[in-house]
Amino acid sequence: MPKSPILLRLLVLLLLCITQQVQAQSKVTASAAIWPELQVTFGAGEHGIFFFQNQYRINTDSRFNDFREKGLLSNFERIQVALGYEHAFSDHWRSGIVWRHAAEDFPSSNFYGLFLRHSGAIKSLYLNKQLLTEYVTREDQQPTVRTYLLAEVGKQFQIRSHRFTPSLSLDAGIFSRFAKEETTAEERFIDRTRLRLNVTYEATPSFHITPYFMRQTDRYYVEVPPVYDENDVLVTNGYRTKRNRITPVIGIELKYQIKHTLTPASFAY
Repeated sequence: MPKSPILLRLLVLLLLCITQQVQAQSKVTASAAIWPELQVTFGAGEHGIFFFQNQYRINTDSRFNDFREKGLLSNFERIQVALGYEHAFSDHWRSGIVWRHAAEDFPSSNFYGLFLRHSGAIKSLYLNKQLLTEYVTREDQQPTVRTYLLAEVGKQFQIRSHRFTPSLSLDAGIFSRFAKEETTAEERFIDRTRLRLNVTYEATPSFHITPYFMRQTDRYYVEVPPVYDENDVLVTNGYRTKRNRITPVIGIELKYQIKHTLTPASFAY
């Protein structure tokens, strides 16, 4: 596997994210979500691809599916589209840009991203590392920058004429605001992690199906109020504590390729 000090630091940082799980903190589990997604990619010369993604988010708690008050869209919590371009500079290095638009029952958000990927191998396993930085704008909030570090390990194998690619990935996100008030509450170092297990089935060279399960953890601080007894005597002081909000996600991606074939090294695979 090619050596890179930066990528080694990336892997160490992701491992530190895992160790944070064992620290004292409170946890809440949100209702599960279902994320179906459609993707189309187009070959652009020998080394480039364009991709289009359309994702739908459905909450298993119907109270959160409020994209519209009536009609078919009332069954969704969020609808998201993305357009991007990826260029392969070598067998190991790729980079690209991606724009995402997310619409829900809030002011819509736009994400302008740049990503850099490195692919290597450990014996028969492939190993992908990725750095993604997004500039995020939303009508009712200050702009933010989100930086995601990802590590993924997987393996391709065949059963008769069918090819499968199971993989496991860990994604850690750091969110930074441009304008901060002095009263802003303390922030966590890692704001979000996503642990994802998926299997890609190559139904044909042009059509791939990827079901997956993901555990998304949003990390923040909460203020626990003081507790008083019936005589208004203080029993327990209020305090600030770490909170992890865990959301189970079940997803499926349907991917169609035109004029090229995706490999596990690709952002869009």
